[in-house]
This record gives sequence, structure tokens and C-alpha cells, in this order.
Amino acid sequence: MRIVVCAVAALSLAACATAPVPNARPLNAEQIAAMGPTTVALTENNDGIGKSWFAQDSSAAGAGYGLIGALVVVAMDAIINSFPARRATQAAGEIAEVMPVDTLNASLADHFRRQVAAAPAGQGVVVSDVTTVQKISAPAAVDDAVEVATSYMLSEDSSTLQVVVTVSYQNPAIPYVTPYTFEGSPPRAETEGPTYRNSFTYFSRQLPVPELTPEMRERLVASVLDSARDEAGALPAEDSDAFKAMTRELEKARDDDLTKGEIAIFLTREWIRDNGALLRAEIDNAHAFIARHAVLDLNRTAVPSLTGVDEVVETLPDGRTVRRIGVGVMAGSYISSPSAVSSFTTYGNTMSIARVHSERIEALRQAARPARRPR
Repeated sequence: MRIVVCAVAALSLAACATAPVPNARPLNAEQIAAMGPTTVALTENNDGIGKSWFAQDSSAAGAGYGLIGALVVVAMDAIINSFPARRATQAAGEIAEVMPVDTLNASLADHFRRQVAAAPAGQGVVVSDVTTVQKISAPAAVDDAVEVATSYMLSEDSSTLQVVVTVSYQNPAIPYVTPYTFEGSPPRAETEGPTYRNSFTYFSRQLPVPELTPEMRERLVASVLDSARDEAGALPAEDSDAFKAMTRELEKARDDDLTKGEIAIFLTREWIRDNGALLRAEIDNAHAFIARHAVLDLNRTAVPSLTGVDEVVETLPDGRTVRRIGVGVMAGSYISSPSAVSSFTTYGNTMSIARVHSERIEALRQAARPARRPR
């Protein structure tokens, strides 16, 4: 997507009325003083660690052939996508066995509680307490609390874990005041919304991609057959869509190329090895980064610019860096990256979550629905 902005002077914050401004909203000195000790309200994560994959969408190709063409491509996409969707759900389920949502939520809460103990007395915004909120039953924003929402996702090949966190604060008594000037009236988006907002992204170390061997090919074939079986252990009936999808995946498993979905079968196992030791370590590092830098950023008043430059704000002993983005609409946001990356990582266009988490979400939704009155 291309974004067109008007020219700005080097030291000016002025923007034309149609130009975007950075998503991050820093606090000013008066707002920091007014907030002081503040509760952190953690939004309970319900999805757990999802598995991303690339879903095929051929709707554009079939659009020129009318209704029949549209129906054909929908059916084809359903067959093609069924197997990678099932495989991604299974991978998320394996991850959930060692890292369920309750463990994720408890870990993040623990790291923010450590900020309570580390808070210097009477200095800016500090964490006074840590609570949790379930957005399915209480979707409204929490006033006068720093809200923290999380998302966890494995890449297409499961080589990298991405953790994205949004932190915000709203309080009618401490309203947002745009630091930018505009030609004419500010756009509506700059006259309302949270007083503070920013995002923090953590990328784990990248697992090495395995090489294809005859033994691995046999394991891939076995994995395809295992994934195709129903709850009774039976393979799909011939001529069924499931059978066609299985046949297609078997052909891929027996060729000389490793797809990202096939690589993910093996690398997911690496994440859950030794009761998820590697996964637990990366989650712990991610949560430590988020809790520490969120509090630091709440006390930072510098206004981000679309035309700034990236800034390295911390380098850890293992070479990991924490960088503040300096340019574009994500200026002001934070990214924690490992010291070395061996290949480009992709996250597809779809994410599947563990079945146990889907069922939990549905139960929460059912419980949140108002009871029907008897007729």
C-alpha cells in the first residue's frame, strides 16, 4: 500500500489535513504528572500462540466468469486450504499443550508486577497494581488504567515467534491533546481516542531450517496421513474433498522441495521439546521486554515524526537490540530483534488457533450472552 504525504519542513510538526500521523501517542509532561501511580489492566489473551499460514484466495480469478466461476473457485480454494488449515490448527494445539493461555497471561502479569517493586517513588508514571480484564464479557475500554493487549503467532515455517503488544491509556479527566498542527481543523481521529498508545513487537531467535532427507520425507508422508485421519482413525473416503486434499499433500511430501508448511511440522516440535523449554524462554524474554519498555515509554514525551530515523535504545549481552522506529506511521513503536537472522520470515495471511482455545472462546461467549426470557 502506498501512502502519500505532503512535504514538511525539517523541524516542523505541521501536516496537511489529509496526511497521516504516527500511530504512537506519547504523553506530555502534564499528563505524566496527572497519572502518577497507575493500574495496569491486562487483557486476557484467548487465542494463545497461533500458527500463521497462507490461505489461497482465487476469487479475483473467478470474478470474470460470473456466478458459476465464483462457485468453482470457492470450491477449489476450500479443497486446497483445508489441509494447511488443519495442519496449522494441529500445530497450534501442540503448542497449547505446553503453553496454554493461562500460562501466557500469568507470565505477562508477573513481569508487570515486577515493575511495581522496581518503581521509583514519586517519579512519573509507575505501576501501582496489575489486574486482568476479559474483553469477551467486558469489551469496553477501562478508564484510568494502562491497558495491555497481546497477540502471539508462529511464522509460516514455525521458525520464528512473533509477539505483538498494544498498550493504551484513556481517562476523560486526562484527554488526548494532539501534538501536531494541521491546515484547518484537526481530523476527527486526532480529537478523540486514548491519551496514550503505542505498540511493542518481539521477534524470537530464528530456528534453523532442516534439510530434506529420505527419513524426513517418510516422516512427512506419515504426518500427512496422520493429519488426514478422522477421530476414529479412518482416512478420508475416495473421491471426497478431504481425500483430494490429502492426495495433493502426499504428492508434495514425496517431492524434493520442503514447503513452509512442511518445515513447520518439524520446527513446531523444536518449540515444544523438553516441555517447551525454548518456547518458555522466548516468552519470558518477550514479556520482560514489553513490561520494561512500556513503563519507560509512558514516561517519554518525545513526539514521533513520519520523517524521523530509527534509534537503537538498548543492546543486550547476546546481541539482541531494542529499536524505536523513526519513520512512517509506526514511528515511535518498539521492536526487539535477535542479533542474527538467517532468512526472511513470512507470516502468511491467516492464523489458526488451537481447538481447545476455540472451544474456550465459544464458552466465554455463551456465558457473556444475556439469558433469554421464557416466553
